Amino acid sequence: MYRNKLLNFVAFLGVFLTALHTSALVFALYWRWWWFDLLTHFLGGVFVALLLLWFFFFSGYTRVPAPRQSVLFLALVGGTLLIGVGWEAFESVVGLTWSPEGYWFDTIVDVCMDFIGALLVYVCTAKRAQRLLTSESIISL
Repeated sequence: MYRNKLLNFVAFLGVFLTALHTSALVFALYWRWWWFDLLTHFLGGVFVALLLLWFFFFSGYTRVPAPRQSVLFLALVGGTLLIGVGWEAFESVVGLTWSPEGYWFDTIVDVCMDFIGALLVYVCTAKRAQRLLTSESIISL
C-alpha cells in the first residue's frame, strides 16, 4: 500500500511543481525573485528522486531486490543528477542560456539544487525504504 501513497504524493508534487513553474513564467517570478529558480530546482530534485524511488523499488516494473544503502543512493541521487544535467543540456541546445549571473554559474547552481533535493529524499527515506523493501519484497507486490 505504501507504493500507492508514494505515487499519489509524487503526482501531487508534479502538479504543484508544474503550477509553480507556469506561475513563474506568467508572472515573471524567476526575474522578480532571485530565489524562485532555486526553489523550483530543489523541488524538481525532490520530485525526480521520489519518482525514481517509486519506479525502481515499488512500481513492480523492475525486478530490483531490496538494495543496499549505496544502491539506493546511486539510484536516487545519481539518477536525479543524470536527469538534471540532461535538462541543462536540453536548455543549452534550445537556446535557453541567458542568465544575469552567467550561464555556467546558473547551471552549476541549478544542478546543486537538484542534488540537494535528491539528497534530502535519500536521507529521509533511506532507512524507511530499506525496511519497507525488506519486509515487502518486490516479488510480493
